Amino acid sequence: MFKKIIVLLAVIIIPVQVYAMSQSDDEVEEIEDIIELAEHDLRFDSNNFTRPEIDSDNERANQSLDGYIPIAENEQLRLYVEENTLAIKVENVQTGYIWSSGLDEPDDYRLNETWTNMAQSAVTIDYLDVRSNNQTANVAADGAVSELTMTDHGFEAVVQFEDAGIELYLHVEIQDGELFVHVPQEGITEEEESGQLLSLRLYPFLGASHQNGMDGYLFIPDGSGALIRFEENPPVVDAPFRSHIYGRDEAYRRTLSSEQEDSAVIPAHTLSLPVYGVVHGSGENGFITVVEDGSHYGEVLAYPSGVSTDFYWVTSQYHYRYEYFQPTSRDLSGFTAYQEDRNDFDITQRISFLSDEDADYVGMAKTYQSYLFENDRLNSREDVVDVRLEFLGGEAKAGVLRDTVIPMTPVTDIEDHVRELQKEGADSLHVVYRGWTEGGLTGALPAKFPYESSLGSGADFTNTRAALEDMGVPMSFYTDFTKAYEGAAGFGGRSEVARRISGEPVIQEDGYESSFYLRPGQSLEYAGQDIEQFKEHGIEHISVDTSGQVLFSDYTRAAPSSRNDMIGMYDQLFSDLSENMNGISFYNPNDYVWEYTDRYLDIPMYSSSYLLTTDTIPFIQIVLKGHVPYYAPYSNFNHNPQEELLRMIEFGAYPSFYLTTKSSNELVDTPSRHLYTSRFDDWKDEVVRQYDEVHKSLGMVENETIVSRTVHEPGVVEVGYSNDLSIVVNYTSEQVQVDGVNIEPSYFGVINKEEGS
Repeated sequence: MFKKIIVLLAVIIIPVQVYAMSQSDDEVEEIEDIIELAEHDLRFDSNNFTRPEIDSDNERANQSLDGYIPIAENEQLRLYVEENTLAIKVENVQTGYIWSSGLDEPDDYRLNETWTNMAQSAVTIDYLDVRSNNQTANVAADGAVSELTMTDHGFEAVVQFEDAGIELYLHVEIQDGELFVHVPQEGITEEEESGQLLSLRLYPFLGASHQNGMDGYLFIPDGSGALIRFEENPPVVDAPFRSHIYGRDEAYRRTLSSEQEDSAVIPAHTLSLPVYGVVHGSGENGFITVVEDGSHYGEVLAYPSGVSTDFYWVTSQYHYRYEYFQPTSRDLSGFTAYQEDRNDFDITQRISFLSDEDADYVGMAKTYQSYLFENDRLNSREDVVDVRLEFLGGEAKAGVLRDTVIPMTPVTDIEDHVRELQKEGADSLHVVYRGWTEGGLTGALPAKFPYESSLGSGADFTNTRAALEDMGVPMSFYTDFTKAYEGAAGFGGRSEVARRISGEPVIQEDGYESSFYLRPGQSLEYAGQDIEQFKEHGIEHISVDTSGQVLFSDYTRAAPSSRNDMIGMYDQLFSDLSENMNGISFYNPNDYVWEYTDRYLDIPMYSSSYLLTTDTIPFIQIVLKGHVPYYAPYSNFNHNPQEELLRMIEFGAYPSFYLTTKSSNELVDTPSRHLYTSRFDDWKDEVVRQYDEVHKSLGMVENETIVSRTVHEPGVVEVGYSNDLSIVVNYTSEQVQVDGVNIEPSYFGVINKEEGS
């Protein structure tokens, strides 16, 4: 169908100029409208949207148990192992479906010996040999299972890689409907004067599918979530998807000033949660893997058919040593090296098997949601419709003799703006105030106080906050415990800055202003001081940028820290804040911050749209909906406001606006020059409109969770909620009907599933 539409478009578009010469202006305009509508509707087949599911007719592959011995069984699963390679098969007792980590007939596929051995092996390692060459080894070709011991729920094994001089311990077991794969740090040994372990992969071909041998997909946590569907003729790509969980470690990245810096390795989205999965037939069989231990050093790899093999497969890779570039001169020449000491972490993969209606990405999200609650990593907040109004107070502007601050939104203006919106019916709002501290937005940090005097007096701040509170509008103060701007108040210099392994300071360039990352211990110290000042000034709500979304090692000589150490220090930081604040909002936080998150700001609404992906899905939104309110990026930067509003309604997200009293023209020579349209008077009507539309839709499902999601046709999506209401979003240019209800073009409808209307 997609190809037919493209051909039709070509037929329409090619002669349009010739045809227009003999037609009236009205007829030409009509033709142009037809083309625009056709192009508009074609986009819903792109990977920015989700495709409809099809009835699958899967043939089961790799279902033989020949050569495998039964090792453990419970009411839900049976576990089998092949003794020489430690390959496993896991049988779903209820359905009889067998998941295999290897291939029953590897000779039937176009696989060379290297890939065949990796597919059949429990463990594949990369290591540095004695000549400092990169080598790869796996159990089938290079390893020996020296010990295999049955346990009550699975098995334990010691794997030796003799040529590498590396030995490790592997523990596999089943519990209820889950499989656990564990490699403890203490079970890894490296012989002296032998190989150094670089990275490790466990059961990479578990759930792998040959070309389009079945209907299904891989799930990866890219952006809001993405799928890679099994297709016979996938797009031609020359590299897999690979992205570090919680982002690349800044300690091993080159300085951004280096000409050799490879910008291609910087993903469009950081992976903010340690999960991935596989579905074999939507609504039939699937699993989701949660990286319980080792996620801080993990990376998600996803290979579509055509990249290296004809298989679709997804796995995680764990890095024990990172490569880095060591400069030796000011011109940034130098050499490449690896960490000397091995990163210290355990690996635990928790694989939950899903069947029937739970075997899809919605079931995966609900499974992960349950996991978070069971482990006290997610708390339920009130999830009701409101709009985020983010105001820029002051911004720094560089001068010849001294910097100045441009007051874009004096604090007393905020009360007036809020009253004006509430008068128009936009009752439920919350305010975030940026650039409120002395020096403006990028002229401050790490210092938070005093207030910027050009925005108002201390009394003005206190009175505005109190007035908003009386109106039921929380006022949150934007802050950051990780960034520091050189020359800003309270910045003690580069002794407080985190260091890369090369000795260079960790500097961030965002295209508008550079900043440093503080040492985690320094951030924790500053946060303790800030809490006391927040209390003194009566501030009860803060919005935290950067700190909830970055994770890095610090090689400061006096007090080095690993990513694990940083997690511990930041957990203490967030815990202290939570105990002393009435509400903390985080900008795009990693999942280990969710337990402290009262509002999730700037939630990703798309995936990275890599060519190898086929769909974007709202995975994070399904996990959080009904428990944590979340907000889309700023609506005043959207190229298609109505379509983005519909996406908010479909994804359950609330609108956001980045506003100022003055015209954004004032910011042209400042680090905030990207804020090209923000004047409140220009956007107040759109704020009210979006509030009304979201209230009419998401206001019907406040505090409810998402239980289903159905794509009826490209551009027509139905999202089911726990109160038996469904919201249907119609992105297309034609009216559609769902359950007897007409949904207008580029609009939405709410259906009561109990009443059928």
